[in-house]
Amino acid sequence: MGEESFALIEKKISDLVQVVSALKKEKESLTAELARKDGEVRELNRKLAELSRERGEVKDRVDKILSRLDTIEL
Repeated sequence: MGEESFALIEKKISDLVQVVSALKKEKESLTAELARKDGEVRELNRKLAELSRERGEVKDRVDKILSRLDTIEL
């Protein structure tokens, strides 16, 4: 193999190392974004549960009011 062949192999390896490095950085970025999104999903699920609980409480109160109204004789 000549000097040109080694230079070509070195260039290809160097290019490959750069691609791998870029992919690692992209993976880290995507992993961080996924962690943020997971946190957002957990927070939204918590809010949804709270709103569902509040909705149930309001429904119960309205049902009690309506049942009291049913007992009124007109």
